[in-house]
Amino acid sequence: MAANPFTLAALATSAVPGIEVVGAVDDGSDEDLEAVAARVADGRVVRVVVPRTPEALRRLRDQAVTLSVFSRAVRDRLPFEVPETLGTAPLQRTAVVVSTRLGGATMRLADVSPAHLGIAASIGEAIAALHDLPTSVVVDAGLPHRTTAEIRDALVAVFDRGAETGRVPAALLARWETALDDAALWQFQPRVVHGDLQAPAFRREHSTITGIDGWHALGLGDPAIDLAWLLGSEHGSSVDEAFVAYAGIRGADRHLRRRAMLHAELDVARWLLHGVDAGDAAIVADAEGMLARLAERVADDDATTALQPERLHTMDLADVQHMLDERGTSTPRDDAHRRSQAREQETVELDGVDAARSPR
Repeated sequence: MAANPFTLAALATSAVPGIEVVGAVDDGSDEDLEAVAARVADGRVVRVVVPRTPEALRRLRDQAVTLSVFSRAVRDRLPFEVPETLGTAPLQRTAVVVSTRLGGATMRLADVSPAHLGIAASIGEAIAALHDLPTSVVVDAGLPHRTTAEIRDALVAVFDRGAETGRVPAALLARWETALDDAALWQFQPRVVHGDLQAPAFRREHSTITGIDGWHALGLGDPAIDLAWLLGSEHGSSVDEAFVAYAGIRGADRHLRRRAMLHAELDVARWLLHGVDAGDAAIVADAEGMLARLAERVADDDATTALQPERLHTMDLADVQHMLDERGTSTPRDDAHRRSQAREQETVELDGVDAARSPR
């Protein structure tokens, strides 16, 4: 971290000429990036970020490009806020990025529960609104887009590589092969997807989703990708509520939840492949343990190969996704890197910015 938050905030002037920072507090800095919430003279609070790693820099640059597609007309169609890039500037081997700062609290996976009445429905409605955007928003901007066949082929490639290792339980291979070969699952139209949705991407006020962040992987893809993270929740009734709310806007997709589960489970295989490719015996052993536990949990299902998520006790999918993110491992989300579940935290209270005012 810089000597103090204000030192970092002062760099905003290189990205946004004329901006006057009057106070700043840390805003979730970690090993990947330095970040502060900075109050400017006109009363706004902006976010100033300096990536610490090449991968974090890539994500920030990708997001800056992606956010340009959110015109006022597009933003008006969404029931939540999307950040806006205010400016960027080079900084030695990295860059400083200034953007508007989303309000509300950073959501945790544990928040998807009956204790937070209404939040699951708000999540489903927010994701459905995103998927309801015209596909031209992505296509016209030249952002990544895959056909249904390409989406399936990418998953088949993960399956094939996993099978070749000889380390995936036969029951899981049978389960995944059945799903990949089921033509009914792949009768969907690609939609505008966030591509890297995890709980920390959401901002909430009480039980309402007010903002979504982390837009470096926007593209056309399988809508199920944006819903897969929900299956890591231990509160099945809340997960059901989110899917029902989603269907109320987007309409029926009988196989949406099955595909979401397939995406989530293949992330475990992807973790295994990362360990194999890296020659890391510890990661391989860890992944094998996860696969074994998953196989045990689905063994009690009367239709193990049917991939019925409403009957499946899911494993710690959030933990798998966290580890893939930490190692920079490619995912089916067009190489999108998920934000770590371990970094979930409440957003900085804006009043706290005043406590770090610059000297007059």
